[in-house]
Parts: sequence; C-alpha cells; structure tokens
Amino acid sequence: MAKSPRVYLLILTVWIAVLIPAVPAMAHVVSAAVRTHWYLGALTIASALFVTYFWLNGTKDIVYTLYFHLVQRPRLAEVPRRAATEAAPKVVLLYCTCDDFSGESLLRSMAQKYDNYEVVILDDSNKPESRAEVDEFAARYGVPVVRRPDRAGFKAGNLNNYLRTADYDYFVILDSDEIIPSGYIDRSLDYFAHYDNAGIVQANHSATRNRNNFMRTFAIGVDSHWIAYQTVKDRHGFLSLLGHGAMVSRECYLAAGGFPSVVAEDLCFSIAARDAGYYTVFAPDIRCEEEFPVSYFAFKKRHSKWTQGNMEFIKRYTATILNSRMTWFEKLDIFLFTYSLPLTALFSLYVVIHVVALPALGYTVTYPMWMLIPTVAFLIAPLLNDIIFHFARMPKRRLVAYLLNSIVLYGSMFFVSLRSSVTSAFGKSVFVVTPKTHGKVSVREALHSTRGEIGFGIVLAAISWFLTHSVLPVLLIVAPALLCAFLARKHNEDSPEPAAAELPAAVVPPARSAAEERHQLAALASEEEAEPWRERIPTLAGS
Repeated sequence: MAKSPRVYLLILTVWIAVLIPAVPAMAHVVSAAVRTHWYLGALTIASALFVTYFWLNGTKDIVYTLYFHLVQRPRLAEVPRRAATEAAPKVVLLYCTCDDFSGESLLRSMAQKYDNYEVVILDDSNKPESRAEVDEFAARYGVPVVRRPDRAGFKAGNLNNYLRTADYDYFVILDSDEIIPSGYIDRSLDYFAHYDNAGIVQANHSATRNRNNFMRTFAIGVDSHWIAYQTVKDRHGFLSLLGHGAMVSRECYLAAGGFPSVVAEDLCFSIAARDAGYYTVFAPDIRCEEEFPVSYFAFKKRHSKWTQGNMEFIKRYTATILNSRMTWFEKLDIFLFTYSLPLTALFSLYVVIHVVALPALGYTVTYPMWMLIPTVAFLIAPLLNDIIFHFARMPKRRLVAYLLNSIVLYGSMFFVSLRSSVTSAFGKSVFVVTPKTHGKVSVREALHSTRGEIGFGIVLAAISWFLTHSVLPVLLIVAPALLCAFLARKHNEDSPEPAAAELPAAVVPPARSAAEERHQLAALASEEEAEPWRERIPTLAGS
C-alpha cells in the first residue's frame, strides 16, 4: 500500500505562501520589542511562533477538506470481493464493556453473514448489577465472558488478557455502543485480501440512536468527519486504529507486541504496527454505528480522556515517532492531529502573553490588519468540512444552529483541555469511561456542574477588561465558557421515540437454544435491519 505526500506538500505550500507576506510584519514586531527589552522580545517571539503554528494547523484543515471533496471523494474506489474459493479464517468479535453493557448493540453485531466466527465479552465491570446483566445475556446466547483479576493497563490490558492466549486469525474490537453491519466480517476480509500489508482494517462510522436533543444536535458531525478525514489519511497521512469498529490480524497483533498499556492504546498500537510493516486501511463502505456522547457531561469526560491520552502519548512516544520507519509526512500528520488537544496549554500561554503579560508591562503588539483575514479563516477551518458535507443535505437553519452550537461546545472545552493537559503533563493519565446514561438536570445543577468553566470565563474576562479595557481578545474563550450551562441541560429533551424502537423485531427471538438463536439472527439479518443508517445517510455511490 503506497502512500503519497501530495496532500502535505499542498499544505506546506499554502502555509508558506500565506506566511511569506506575514514574516516581514512579524519580524518588524519582534525587532521593535527586542530593541525595547529582551524579555519583550522573548514574549513577541513566542507570540509569532504560535501564530505560525496556528496557521499551519488551520491550513491542514482547509486542504484536507477541499482535497477530499474536490479530488479524492469523486475517485473513491471500491475494493473488489475476494475469491470465493479462499478459506474462511477464524474471526472473534471482542465486545469490551466496563459498567456500560448494551445487550441490544451486541445482539445486532452478532448477526453476521459469516460462518467461522465467535463472540467473546471482555467484562471489566465493577458494579454487581452490570456483571449480572452481562451474565444473563451470556447465558441466554451462549457467549463466553472473560474477566481478569485486576484493571491494570486500562482497555489495552483487557484486550491483551484475552488475545495473548486465544485461538483466532483475526479479531474485531467492539465498544459497548458499537453496532457492526451483518456483512462486516466478510467485507473486512476483502480488504485484507486486497492489501498485502494491511494489518488493521478500520471501518467507517455514523452516529445513530440519538435519544435526546444533545445527541441529535451534534451527531451529524460524526457522519461528515469520519468519511472525509479518514479517507484522506488513508492515502496521504497516518491512519490509526480508532479504538472500535476495527479488524486486526493475528500477525499484526503479534508483530506489534500487543496493545501498550496507555490511555491512547489504539494510536500507540497503530504506530508499533506501522514500524513492523503493517498499515491501517480505511474501509469507507463498511459503515458501523456508534453513539454520540449522551450529554454534555459525557462529552467532557470523553474529551478529557482524549486530551490525557494524547499528552501521555507526547511524553512517551515523541522520540519513538522521530525514530520511526514512517515517512516524514506521516510523522507530520501525527503531530498536527494528535498534539493539537494538549497544545491547548500553549494557546493559554498566548492568551497570557497578550492579555496579561504585555499589557501589565505597558507594551502593545500590533500586527497588520490584513493578518486577521487568514487568522479568521483558519479559526473556522475545522467547521468547513461540516458546512460542505451537510450544505445540500439539511435545512440551512438547522445547519446554522449546528455550527453555532458546535462553536459553543468545542469552545467550552478550552478549560477542560487546559486542566487535563496540565494534570497529565505533571501526573498520570487516567482512562475515563464515557457515561452512557443521563438524568434530568435542573438549572441549578447545570450551573453547579459547569462552575469551573463559568468561573474560568469570568476571571479571564475580568483580567482582560482590567488590563486591556476590552473583552474582545478573549471573547471566543469567554462566551462558550459562560454558555456551557445551556449545553448542560440540552439533553433534557428526550426523543419521542425510545432507542429500542430502532431495533428490528427480528433480533428479539423467542426462547430457544443459543446455537439456534445465533443462527436465526444471521438468517434474518438484512441490509435494512443491520444498517438502519442507510435510511438517513446516502450511500457512497449516491453521495
């Protein structure tokens, strides 16, 4: 599988073209500060470096989006079916759960149109009621359950505990909310047959079962992000296993040395596999279902886990990446995508420089007004793919509402990112399980649960007003922080249709033997039943 540096050559070309007229202006600002005092020069150099990095990251988002929609999307090639005479390897579906078991999701994933597979539940649950729920399901459907004596190594430890001694040719990682289509195993094996050096096949995803207003508002971002970014990464960047909905070969697992005991086990495993000569391949036509976080609090927990995992990755794997066999553009891809969350701490230094340090020293940095144009463009660059992808698919009023809500949601994560970056930088990263349930939240509870963000926003606004006589320099941080209490109650509006209504009746069979139940599930699984996303997401051929 050959990768091309074309996209990153475009990114660097556009970035340099934008920087060329800006460099003299930034050099003038730095020079003036240095002549005034050395520490002012140091502060302005740091500011200029941040602007340079920010523009590079924004250029990446714009080029990625435009390249997918204008170049790569019209050329999405279908991987051919493998020969019918080939042997059917043994595949095991590994369902990982930790006090968040969903029998409905697992039952639908079990309905595979493939013979040589088995299902195993890897249960890390602590609550007795969660374990009892798993045991009841396992007894009814004849599914083995594997539990370990400790929780060492997070999710990686749970997987390794089974995989190091199990008998299989390929395994599939299922998170608790994962639903794979009935043809998942069969189609994934087509990709392995087509690409000789494929060690991981990562499927596409859509967000379904949106039970409340919070989930319905933001779930569409999953549909647009997966297909665009992972398709480009597949050929022009570093594509990683993304934690779930992925099939891995036994040879790849052994060559990579198993999953490392870190929070971001999927990314680190993918790097080890790449160094061992195996690639991660993206399968855009295998579309699985996942759930968007059920509430603002669940989203915060997931964001905190990602930030901590990426910070741990930076501390432990930066040298590994630099010494890796990967190409220069794969390494740059990892840097731009993975380092961005923890580097929020650096952005806070930029805010401190311009809102606190320089005003307190009585010094002002003034860049040319024209530099606001690329800065604003790069600021909204992460939303560009959503705008293009959904512009013709949904009412414009709903799209605008989604974009405004997204600005508030992701803007309010600044405080969470900063806190998680600092705590994991100087301590241990913690694997946080994203909650799958929610309860009604009153106004008082919403304000209390978001007091950190609100307090941070108020203090930052006060400092900016006191030192610069304006809150405009920090408005994009302060406004989302103050509005996050609104998001904290957004899940209160439940869907009129319960989640169970989305399940096909065929997956609730009458009592019979476990073997008969599983056979009946596979026999009854149709494309409509196993892939309900087709009703609202266009197929690749028609999109």
